[in-house]
This record gives sequence, C-alpha cells and structure tokens, in this order.
Amino acid sequence: MTIDQLLKLANSQLVQALVALIIGGAGTVHRYQKTGRIPLSTLPWRALRRTLYAVRRRWFTVERPSGDPTIVDESLDDVRDALAAASYNPGWPLSYHYYGEDLNARRYFRDPTRPHPHRQIHIRGFETADGVELIAHEEPAPEHHPRAHLKEVDMHDSTQWLADVWDAKNLDPRGFERITPE
Repeated sequence: MTIDQLLKLANSQLVQALVALIIGGAGTVHRYQKTGRIPLSTLPWRALRRTLYAVRRRWFTVERPSGDPTIVDESLDDVRDALAAASYNPGWPLSYHYYGEDLNARRYFRDPTRPHPHRQIHIRGFETADGVELIAHEEPAPEHHPRAHLKEVDMHDSTQWLADVWDAKNLDPRGFERITPE
C-alpha cells in the first residue's frame, strides 16, 4: 500500500467514524471500570450513526433508480427544511444509498385500506445546477412490514404526486393516491 493510498484511507469517512467510535467506546469502558455503571447518555451514539452511514455509502451504494425526477428550483437546504416542516425524517442509515444522492427522507403514515397498512413516502434528492431533482416512492414501512419492504411488494412511484403538491407544500402522504399501471 502506498503512502497516497494510506492517506486516502485515513481521510475516509468510514475510518474517521470508526476511530471516533473506538475512542468513545474506550471512554465508556473507562467510566464502567471507575463506576461499575454504563450511563446510556455517555455511549458514542453519534459515532455509531456516522459509522453506519459510512458503511452504507461504502458497501450499499447502488445505481440511481430509473424514472423521470421532478426538479425543484430551490437549494438543497430549502428542500430539507420544507420536508422537515412536513414531518419528514432522514432516511434509515441501513437503506440503500444511490450514486449522487444528497437527500434521503421519509415519512410514516397508516392506510388501513391497504394490504400492508403501515406505509411510508420515501423521497431521494440529487443536487444539480438546475435545482434539486427529487424522486419518490410509497411503500410498506420497514418497521412493520420488513419482508414486504425488502421484496418491494406493494410499492408505488409517487414522484408525480410530489411534483403536484410541492409548490403548495402539502406534503402529507395521507393525500397520496397511488397510480397503478393499467
């Protein structure tokens, strides 16, 4: 391994996150040895989350999904703020990462008329010179229907719905009407 390769590895997000996790874990072990207790507030949660995100980007990055995105003429921060105001949360650290992805947000809702009633709208964003390209789909929520979620059962494109409601910022997924191909 060359010096350049070692420097590149040392500057990677994964290595930095792992180092922070090891240091935080060592601090927790030290506190446990002194007190015999492990206070949950002192565990290195942020370092663990950063490690999971780095692992996701390193080994779980896939090709961007096909389909026409909707483009919003706003900054990435403005899009994040709009989604946060509508109760969208950052996507799971364990969800796939798409090449070029800058935004991963989701919102849970329940629709008792569906075979998998616990649902989520999942929005991905890609920053471009023209604004932010958004793609979205509606699917079973992974917490309640993990098998259906992984097998992509009862999953529907919701990019057009997102384009239709974006300007009004009416991003409540309970208004989503799935469009099924005929």
